Amino acid sequence: MPKEIYTTLKPKSDVLSKYIAYYYFNASKEKNYTKSFVFYPHYRNSITVYKNSKMSFSENSSKVVPDKHKDFEITYTGIHPKSRTGQIIAPFDKIGIVFQPLGINNFLIEPLSDIITEDPKTNFDYFGNDFVSVLNNVYNTEDFDEKVTLFDSFFMQKVKPFQENRLIKAVDLMFTGEFSVLEISEALNINRKTLLRIFNKHLNCSPKEFSNLVKFRKAINTYQEHKPALTDLAYQNDYYDQSDFIKHFKKVTGFNPKKFFGNLSHLGTEDTFWTVLKSK
Repeated sequence: MPKEIYTTLKPKSDVLSKYIAYYYFNASKEKNYTKSFVFYPHYRNSITVYKNSKMSFSENSSKVVPDKHKDFEITYTGIHPKSRTGQIIAPFDKIGIVFQPLGINNFLIEPLSDIITEDPKTNFDYFGNDFVSVLNNVYNTEDFDEKVTLFDSFFMQKVKPFQENRLIKAVDLMFTGEFSVLEISEALNINRKTLLRIFNKHLNCSPKEFSNLVKFRKAINTYQEHKPALTDLAYQNDYYDQSDFIKHFKKVTGFNPKKFFGNLSHLGTEDTFWTVLKSK
């Protein structure tokens, strides 16, 4: 029997699929099971919920322990430039809502930077009691299809389309090719300071930080799909040379590319990857 379950499911709604990449459900009932791992930066942000657990954070790590007196621990994790370590002690019951780039902004009235002043943001209560009610219903059913339906219904009621078109276009450019921050600002006919202000206001990161994560994740996806030689992988993903490729991966992950890809584990059916440090 597996020590834990990990299931990823996409929204059923075509509207929500533009904003929410997927939901995931991760649980273990084992009382003597602990896992430690490294999880890697992403250009996506997420809301994480634990039932009957307590989370604690240090600068680059997190720990989850059982706490039967805690109903829900709700945390927002945004865009961060470096890897973090995590430890989870079972039993646990975890849910994640993983947003597309700029996805969460379509459910907010205020700019993200007004809501999130620290990352990760613990006790994330932006959606209030409505969200807690949905969580109770989601946790009270074993049917994954129903869980998705409940979340879809909740988020459909919260949609408020994001209107900062300059940021939307800037992010699109980062995904369609290798553009420098200067080239993007020129294409949008705004100066670099304005571009930086817009990214910080709505994504809590700089244009360069976001662009670097797009490049990093593209390289991971290319490797998983085609398993090219690492020299080819660097070239295919617009790294200046092999030295630039190695330096970037070491900075983001703490590992050189060979060791990173050799130890990478894939969870579920989406682009969730981590390196397991310890499992018992």
